[in-house]
Amino acid sequence: MTTTDLERESLLKLMEPFNADQIGLLPRVTCSDCSDKNKNCTKAGHVKQKCEICKAYVSTKHIHIDYVGHADVTARLLKVDPYWSWEPFALDETGLPALDTDKYGNPVGMWIRLTVCGVTRPGYGSVPSNQHDAVKVLIGDALRNAAQRFGVALAQWQKGDRDNPAAENPVADPGQRAAPKHQAAQAQIVVDTDWVDVFEKRLAESSLDTVAGFRRDVTEAMQTRRINSETANRLMTLVQERQKILNGPADGLPRNQDGTIARRQVTDEQLAEVGTMTGSEKSAHNKLVKDVTSNPQIAERGPLPEDPWVKGGSA
Repeated sequence: MTTTDLERESLLKLMEPFNADQIGLLPRVTCSDCSDKNKNCTKAGHVKQKCEICKAYVSTKHIHIDYVGHADVTARLLKVDPYWSWEPFALDETGLPALDTDKYGNPVGMWIRLTVCGVTRPGYGSVPSNQHDAVKVLIGDALRNAAQRFGVALAQWQKGDRDNPAAENPVADPGQRAAPKHQAAQAQIVVDTDWVDVFEKRLAESSLDTVAGFRRDVTEAMQTRRINSETANRLMTLVQERQKILNGPADGLPRNQDGTIARRQVTDEQLAEVGTMTGSEKSAHNKLVKDVTSNPQIAERGPLPEDPWVKGGSA
């Protein structure tokens, strides 16, 4: 089986169904005034109270959709690929993830990229403008949305789409979701390629003491509009990779999380060059250890040498 076949098999495992006790009910407010914390909805029958079905304290003008929580989605991703990761589509002028906001500046949306088994797909997280701890909730919603592109909890998403096409986010503005303002503005920035070339050359020569400062250089370049967010994300990735190299072992071989050499990613020639047992040598060593520990032998003891301090010796 090739690496591609193994990755495909792993990705298909993401689509496995969830247990009934992992599926909950998510309330979605369908009234824009009720979902806006800066408005007091006065429409008849629109009051905030505890729902007996989903147990949430929410406007009576809401619907329920089946969903799988952030923790269970994360557990599924870890099961399939322990090294999965996500990153925001863009960074703001402070170097933090760029967020979509409402007219009052409240976070309401965020685009991300989710990478599983080497495959990267987009996702979008959204919350009402009155959401408590909005950024934290945005991350969870964006991960669920991106994971759905891989088939995670797809049955729940399909059910919601069929029962109510607007159920995923009934109060969102489709136009703003499809083209966030910050992405359009970033696209207009003309990248200073000369600055980028010099930055990459300096980074390649950086040391463990100086490499951290390159993050600040990227942020300042964004603030002065020398580079756009796409270039900034790429350069930040280069800085991270440089830090890993400088912090890595002297032999330069890839490592597992516990610090041991990732033998599946190296050849016997590479192992021999750094004085480490090759695959065949390690197998022979393991067999020897197993034979010795499973069949212990009593060593024969020869005569003890004479002690000069006992016979004829003087103190």
